[in-house]
Amino acid sequence: MTLPDMVTRHQEAVEAALQSTVQGRQDPLYRMMEYQMGWVDEGGAALTPSLIRAYPALCLGVCEALGGVASTAMSAATAVELLYQFTRVHDDIQDGTPDNGPRPSVWWVWGPAQAINAGDALHVLARLSLFSMGSQGVSTEQVLAATKVMDAASLDLFEGQHQDLQIQNQVTVTQQAYLAMAERRTGSLMGCAAQLGALISGADEAVQERCKEAGRKLGLALHLQHDINEFWGANSTGGPVTIVRKSFPVVYAIETAPVAVKREIGTLFTTRVLDPKDMPRLADLLDGAGARQRSIEATQAAQAEFLSTLEGAGVKPGPLAEFEAFAEYFIQNGLTGA
Repeated sequence: MTLPDMVTRHQEAVEAALQSTVQGRQDPLYRMMEYQMGWVDEGGAALTPSLIRAYPALCLGVCEALGGVASTAMSAATAVELLYQFTRVHDDIQDGTPDNGPRPSVWWVWGPAQAINAGDALHVLARLSLFSMGSQGVSTEQVLAATKVMDAASLDLFEGQHQDLQIQNQVTVTQQAYLAMAERRTGSLMGCAAQLGALISGADEAVQERCKEAGRKLGLALHLQHDINEFWGANSTGGPVTIVRKSFPVVYAIETAPVAVKREIGTLFTTRVLDPKDMPRLADLLDGAGARQRSIEATQAAQAEFLSTLEGAGVKPGPLAEFEAFAEYFIQNGLTGA
């Protein structure tokens, strides 16, 4: 699929704004952050970033769609991306994930303690980026409101992560509880990006709240697509072992499948670390229980709510088509999920 115009329109400006946050900072701490952002390799040699920044694109796209000027929202857009990268660093530590995409995770290269420092510093830079909006024509009231929006989204995300960790240790989980967790865990920052774009455009609070809700639904769709890809994606059985988590297909099957199927799923799932030869069997059991189809339907419903809520916020048909292409691209490519 072609990269959406909503991303490419501001891609270079976004990258330049992000890089400006660490320019001139000589402490080795910032080399870890540059590595996380995709700008350097493990030895510090410069790279051309190939990362696609969804959060800034959504923030700037909402601002433009509601009549604002994208440049005035650039610092807010970079703030959400920096906040997202902070969560990625900490997620990798929490999950014990040695790889972050095609490269080793920050903690795997520099150790968990230093990775925590790098993640926390990314969080601070995100807040400083918001504070810099005052020098770009954004009022003090808007800066304070934007800071409150981002802090509230951070708390929402942390609560979602806490719920996700709890869910992994619970025997049974309802679909409703899982979807609520996923919307918090992955939807909070998408909601933050959309709400900040609306705020800086000058939209009223009701429109801001609708944009926040739209972003949360997009995040939910991305989370569910990630869950689908874990079992039925191209790389679902890679590696010597597969670590399985209680994702939406598992929750659905355990809640609705016949007892014999639940029992076999439970036997496979309780090991948490599967031999690759067991993964196809687990995927087949989930598929036979209707879990893949139900997950696809839930993803599609969340994607539709993303678009209908933006339409309710006053986004016109032209920009709405851009948001549709944006959502389709990231969902189909399995990007920025859980």
